[in-house]
Amino acid sequence: MSNVILLRPLVLGYARLSPFAGHSQHTMVEAQLSSWANEARMQLGTIYFERTGSPPHFEHDDDAPAFTDLTLAIERSGASGVVVPSLDAFGNHQDARIAELEEDLEVILYVVSVHDPRD
Repeated sequence: MSNVILLRPLVLGYARLSPFAGHSQHTMVEAQLSSWANEARMQLGTIYFERTGSPPHFEHDDDAPAFTDLTLAIERSGASGVVVPSLDAFGNHQDARIAELEEDLEVILYVVSVHDPRD
């Protein structure tokens, strides 16, 4: 009898948290994205968290280092998609970042639409 291994498509996560978000909010986002990926029969890789309200220290610094890390990880891993809690994850650069993911990197964007009921 041979063993059959079914591979799930790899998706990476991306989310924005306020600089004052505690561990519980971080854990909640991880759990929600992980649950979504499991239900969608996908393998969730690394979740990249951006901290809002943290301006770059120097003019040449990246204002979204986690998004840059995400794009590099997509290129390295060959991930087929990116899952976000909501489109708010992309902040003020929503259109440009979505275009970079979908058009330039050719990945599928999945939006879970998770909102904290306290918002």
